[in-house]
Amino acid sequence: MNRSIAEILTESVTPEKFSETLAKTDGSFKFDLEAMLDFGKVYCSLYPESVDHSDSQQVVTGYKLVRILIIENLLKGMKPDLKSMYREILASASGVNRYLPEVITIEGRDTAVDLYRELDIRVKDIKEIIDSLPNGVVKERFTGGISVFYNTLYLMKKSLNI
Repeated sequence: MNRSIAEILTESVTPEKFSETLAKTDGSFKFDLEAMLDFGKVYCSLYPESVDHSDSQQVVTGYKLVRILIIENLLKGMKPDLKSMYREILASASGVNRYLPEVITIEGRDTAVDLYRELDIRVKDIKEIIDSLPNGVVKERFTGGISVFYNTLYLMKKSLNI
């Protein structure tokens, strides 16, 4: 582990640069309660108008940053050729229909089901940490950021007929 997610955000600032830099870590970053709180402090200082919700774009940026962070954590340890497909699957609902059939073709249905189950466990583990965050902006951004993954997992489950 090199830099913390808070340090990466400080250096990156934009969601695009943050995503690019975080992807290069291959999931090798601390992602616990303390790391989430530190990340939240940096987010609040970089996007201060999100704290009082006076700038809705800064609020949306917070959710986007959290989703990027969660995706890269979920992809940790995944085979490189699958990472790019699962990054797309997790980034949008349309990614499920577009890339999951390709995963099944390349890796087989059993592997796709196993990956779904692993992702489901990881999302639940992350949610458990989020639930332990103190109430406030940071918890709100993480709660909103993770919510989309429940939809994605549902779509994956339906596509896999499990």
